[in-house]
Amino acid sequence: MKPVYFYAPALKRYETSYLNSKEGWRSISVTGRYCAFNCKHCEKRILEGMIDGSNREKFEKEIKEAEKLGGVIISGGSTVRGDVPIWKYTDILRSSKATIIAHTGVVKNDEIAKKFKDSGVKIALLDMVGDDETIKEVLNQPFSVEDYLNSFKHLKKQGIKIVPHVIMGLSIKGKEGDLKAIELLKEVNPDAVIIVGLMPLIGTSFSKINPPTSSHIIDALKLARDSFGVPIMLGCARPRGNKYLDVEKFAIDYDIDGIAFPEEETIDYARERREIILSNACCGNIVYDFLSRVSI
Repeated sequence: MKPVYFYAPALKRYETSYLNSKEGWRSISVTGRYCAFNCKHCEKRILEGMIDGSNREKFEKEIKEAEKLGGVIISGGSTVRGDVPIWKYTDILRSSKATIIAHTGVVKNDEIAKKFKDSGVKIALLDMVGDDETIKEVLNQPFSVEDYLNSFKHLKKQGIKIVPHVIMGLSIKGKEGDLKAIELLKEVNPDAVIIVGLMPLIGTSFSKINPPTSSHIIDALKLARDSFGVPIMLGCARPRGNKYLDVEKFAIDYDIDGIAFPEEETIDYARERREIILSNACCGNIVYDFLSRVSI
């Protein structure tokens, strides 16, 4: 079997005998706590866990620190147009030696995609949603599935690697809607696919919603692995704990390429079955890790 990559960026406190997130890649919000939308599963809470990079001086300082770590995750809230305006720091980013991975938001045209390219973005992250109803009723956005698919096409046209995230438990159509989002990605030829799971966040409209079951996430991993020859990841944003340990073990056995923040028991399990590679990068970096591996 192929090697399996384990990632621990500085998105959360994480420590095992093998790996910890203390020196991991950081996530910076270029908009601070601002977002034009109020998605029911987030309601801007996710932005609170990021470094506030809305101040230019602070942002530049953080980018210099990121160079020491090798890379950075640039994120933030969306504008009313749907995109995350990281290009307000294009001059800083273009002069940086760090690998830049960015959450782009919805990209409406080639001109906006080029702004990301000109800012030095190497890998673009964007959630993929499988139905218009979820976009409107859960994400509170005036977009469509086609807008999301076109976002990836615009970015790919600029030569940016695209790494969609698909959130299990997000669609109002249930598992069928979540899996549909994976199927739709065949249209855009992603460079990697990251499967994550809805985490009910305290203080949001979804705080009491049931997270996806382990079988729900396993079905998504299986579909993604069977559908694409590119790296498939079990990403960082997902429910975890003992009742989800079978998800991580399935990922090891089903040739999934990597896991973010794995349980220590999973790493022990993997060591007996596959070569393991540890990293403090964002798991989206699997694109370059995979390419460097197959080129050897």
